[in-house]
Amino acid sequence: MREILLEGDKLKEILPQKERMALLDRLISVDKEARTAESEVDICRNNLFFDCDLGGVPSWIGIEMIAQTVAASSAVMSAKTKAGMVLSVNNYSAKEPLFFEGDTLKIQVREDFVSEPIFRYEGTIYREEKELVRSKITVVQGDFNGQ
Repeated sequence: MREILLEGDKLKEILPQKERMALLDRLISVDKEARTAESEVDICRNNLFFDCDLGGVPSWIGIEMIAQTVAASSAVMSAKTKAGMVLSVNNYSAKEPLFFEGDTLKIQVREDFVSEPIFRYEGTIYREEKELVRSKITVVQGDFNGQ
C-alpha cells in the first residue's frame, strides 16, 4: 500500500485556496533534496470546474492543479503556508482537452529555477502512465501585505 503524505481536511488546511477552489485530493510526496512533489486529483462532478455538458474538467485547469501542488509542497517544505502567486505560464501543452469524470490524475512538479522570491517549476499531469499536460509556471512567494 502506498503512503499518502496529506489528504482531505489536513491538505486543505495548508492550501491557500479554500472551499471548492482547493482542487487537490492528496499530496503523495515531497522531496526537499530533489525539489519535487507529487499530488493527486480525482475528477468528479463536485469539482468547481466540472462541466456537465462536456462530461469533465477542461485540461487547462491543470495549470491551477500544478500551482496548487507547488503551494502544498512549499508549505510542507517550509512548515508553513506561504503567500504566492503565479507570474507566468510557459510551454503549456495538452494532449487531451478534458479530464473525464472518474479520472485520477497524478500531478508532478519539479523546481528548475530559483532566484528568491521567484521560483519556476515544471509540472506534468498524468492519467495512469499517459502524459496529459505539461507546463512551466513561474511563481513569486512572499509577504504581499508588507508585514
